[in-house]
Amino acid sequence: MNQNRDFYAGLVATAFFALVLFVLIPIYVKVPSFIPGFAPPPDMWPRVVAIIGFVMGVLALVLAFPKMRETSKHQVTGLGGNIHRHKVLIARFVGVLVLFAAFVYGLPVIGFVPATVLLLGVLFIMTGNFERKFWMFGLTIIFPVLLYLLFTEVTHTPFPEGMLFSNSLSNLITLI
Repeated sequence: MNQNRDFYAGLVATAFFALVLFVLIPIYVKVPSFIPGFAPPPDMWPRVVAIIGFVMGVLALVLAFPKMRETSKHQVTGLGGNIHRHKVLIARFVGVLVLFAAFVYGLPVIGFVPATVLLLGVLFIMTGNFERKFWMFGLTIIFPVLLYLLFTEVTHTPFPEGMLFSNSLSNLITLI
């Protein structure tokens, strides 16, 4: 494994989760002034996931430094050679970024479950490993449905239905 890749992966993960934690959650997750009972605030789980991702990114950065120092003594590679050698991985990374943007913008239109099914399906396809097609297909369908049922039936947390599949005709008209 390329030690620079560990460093860059940690850097990207740290930057992404820092953006989510310090910018996106405070702007887009509205927290009411009063929360009854022992209910967690709406920003609790996004903050937990963002903090865990941020800590893992920082840990990857810290663990990459000794490896980079050791290999820097032995080899020198240019940026152009690395980009040319890893063009398939770079294309997949750009595809994942486009996919996540489509997921964020498509979620209010088609709803949580269909958007997550599409997201997981494309992510499984992008891994390029098709040895366990049954598991890939099963997890693509079952995991979002179980997650939806857990949150709607157990914690009574509503997920976005989406304007396309909601019963409201006015939402569909505003979509068009």
